[in-house]
Amino acid sequence: MIIRTRVHTASRPRTSRRRIQAAGVAAAAALLGLLCAGPVAADPAPLTAVAPSPAQASQDQVEAFFTAYRNARLGTTEDATPAEVRTRFLTKELNQALDAWAAAHTGQDPVFRAPNVPSAWTFASVGTDGSHVVVSQKWGDGTAADVAYTVRPADLMITAIADSPATT
Repeated sequence: MIIRTRVHTASRPRTSRRRIQAAGVAAAAALLGLLCAGPVAADPAPLTAVAPSPAQASQDQVEAFFTAYRNARLGTTEDATPAEVRTRFLTKELNQALDAWAAAHTGQDPVFRAPNVPSAWTFASVGTDGSHVVVSQKWGDGTAADVAYTVRPADLMITAIADSPATT
C-alpha cells in the first residue's frame, strides 16, 4: 500500500491546486506543440516565381479579355459591361477603332467580328516576339473565323484586333 503525503514548509508559499493544474496543462500543451511541429529547417530555400514567357503572358491576357468580354455580352456576369471590359483590356485607340468598325458593320460585334457570340474558341500564340495571338472562333451553325490580336508586351494592353468579318 502506498501512502502519499503532502509536506508544506514555511519557506514555500502555499499554491492553490487549480493553479498548479492549470500550469501543468499549459506546460503539457506547449510540449505537445513542440513535439507535433516536426523538424524545422534551419534555412529554408526561398521560393522563386517563374515569369511566364512573353508569348504565354500575351495569350493569357487575350484569353482573360475574351472570356470577360464574352461573359459580359451574354449577361452572365454582373461585374462589368462589354464597354467596361473593353476599357480595362484595350487601348483607347483600339476602342475608338472598334467603335468605328461597329458603325461600318451594322449588327456585327466588333470584337467577335460577327453578329453573335461564338460557342467555341481556341487561342494560339504566333510570331517570334510573343505579342500576337490568334483566336479561332466557331459558331453553332458551323461557321468559323480567326481573329488576330496584338498585345503590347510592356503592359499587356491589347492594341489591335484584326480580320475579315465572319459570315454567320
